[in-house]
Amino acid sequence: MPKKRTKKSKNFIFKNSKNVEYEVLYTKPNSHHYGDADGTCAPPDDETPKIHINPYLTKRNELNTIIHEFTHAFFWDKSEKEVYKFANTLSKFIYLECNWRKLERSKPNKYKGKN
Repeated sequence: MPKKRTKKSKNFIFKNSKNVEYEVLYTKPNSHHYGDADGTCAPPDDETPKIHINPYLTKRNELNTIIHEFTHAFFWDKSEKEVYKFANTLSKFIYLECNWRKLERSKPNKYKGKN
């Protein structure tokens, strides 16, 4: 069970379908542990599970890595081969068929609630 956070994080935090809280960090994964991986997802039974995304990726690779690591967070029991195929297929569709592109923002998004 993840421990409660005492101070507000600037990073994106979400809960998977099993109510496990994850924090998303834009930091390069440790190459000593993960080689040249573009992202990592901690197991859901870690004390404070985190997803790390390499901030130096191309926009298309960033999209693919985000989908890949979030898929691990929600479907930890799936094999790397299944996650790899799913992330590649979905990111290719979103990027090429839907013409998705990341917008660069000068300020982080702030939720303003319903008007």
